[in-house]
Amino acid sequence: MQNIKMPEKQSHVVTMENRTDMTLTGVSEVVNFSETAVELITSMGGLNIKGKSLNISRLNTDTGELSVSGDIYSVMYTNIKKKAPLFEGLFK
Repeated sequence: MQNIKMPEKQSHVVTMENRTDMTLTGVSEVVNFSETAVELITSMGGLNIKGKSLNISRLNTDTGELSVSGDIYSVMYTNIKKKAPLFEGLFK
């Protein structure tokens, strides 16, 4: 019997400097973005960032890196995981 190695979960790191610059890894999707809120899906679940004058200065979906700048007021994790495509189970 062959051993199958499961892929490892991507590392998730959050670094914030002076509540104005944030760098994240393990980001798989930006769900929503505005000047006052950024909603993300990370390898550890959903992540909501709230603030003022928020700007995504760097996004690399291949490596999962994201940089946000602006006045950051709150960072909150949610239990939201990446959703399966709507029609995935329909056409089997």
